[in-house]
Amino acid sequence: MDQRRARHRSVWPRLAAVPRSWLRLGLVALALAGLSALVGAGWAVVSVRRRPRGHDVVVRMSSRQARPLSADQADPDGPPPVVLVHGLGMSSRSMAPLVRALGRTTWTLAPDLPGYGRSPQPRLGMLGLDELAGTLLRWMDHQGIQEAVLVGHSVGAQVAGEVAVMAPGRVRALVMVAPTGDPERPSVLRQSLNLLRGAVHEPPLLIPVAGLDYLIAGPGQMVALMRRAVQQVPLQLDVTMAVPLLVVRGSRDRVCSQDWCERLVAVTADSRLEVVDGSAHGIVYRAPHELVTLIRDVVLADRTAGPA
Repeated sequence: MDQRRARHRSVWPRLAAVPRSWLRLGLVALALAGLSALVGAGWAVVSVRRRPRGHDVVVRMSSRQARPLSADQADPDGPPPVVLVHGLGMSSRSMAPLVRALGRTTWTLAPDLPGYGRSPQPRLGMLGLDELAGTLLRWMDHQGIQEAVLVGHSVGAQVAGEVAVMAPGRVRALVMVAPTGDPERPSVLRQSLNLLRGAVHEPPLLIPVAGLDYLIAGPGQMVALMRRAVQQVPLQLDVTMAVPLLVVRGSRDRVCSQDWCERLVAVTADSRLEVVDGSAHGIVYRAPHELVTLIRDVVLADRTAGPA
C-alpha cells in the first residue's frame, strides 16, 4: 500500500515538470481526435441510413414553413412565396428566425437540400450546384409554387442564382445573402480559415446549430461542394441574370468580400448592394431583423410591380 502511494506521489512532480505548452498541445490533439471520430461516426450514419430506397428524393425533402392565417396560396394579388435556401453544411434550422418573421406576412418556406438536415442523400451521392438547383425547382413544383422570391445564404445563394439562370420565369426576385464563390479566393482551405477567423463575430446561438448541421452533412460532402461552387462561379458571371437582384453582406464578413459583391451586382441591371454593419458571415442569425426588413422590401416592390 505504501509503495502504491509512493508511486502516485512520484507522478505529480513529473507532470509538473512537463511544459504547459506541451500539455495544452496534448489536450488540443485529444480534442481534435475526439471531434474527428465524432464527425466520422456521424458521416457514416448519414451515408448508411439516410439514403432513400426507391423513392424520389424531392418527395422526401424536409422543410420549415410558415404563413399568415389569412394567406391564400392561390391569390394572384397576394405576395409571392419566399423560398429560403440554406448555406454550405447547414439546414433549414439556420433559417428558422427568417421563417418565423417573414411567415407573419407571406408564405415562407425553407427546405433542407438533399443530403442536409433531415433530407436524405440521393442514392447516387452528393449533388453539385446545377443538380441542387434542378432539385430545388422540382421541389417548388411539388409544393405548388410557380413563382417565388428566392433568398439564398452563402453557397445557398449560388444555388438560388443557378435557379435564376436556369429558369428566370420562376424567380420573381433574387436575394443573395453573403454569397460565396469569389474566384479571387479559390482555395477551400483559405475560405475555411476565413470562416474560422470570422467566428468571433458570430452570435453564440449559431454555434450549436452549425455544429449539429456540420456533423450531419459530413466534411467530405462540404469540401466537395465548396470546390464545385468555386468552379461554377465563372459560368454565373458570364450570364446576366434577368431578375431583380439584391446582394446583402455583413461588414465583418471575411468569407464574402465587398469587391465580390460589387462584381455580382455589376452583372445585373436591376440590382443593388446592402451592407449590414457589424455582421459577419452568419448574418441570418446576427441581424435577422435587418435582413427581414430588406427581404420584405423586395417582396413589396415585386408585389407593386406584379409578375412580368
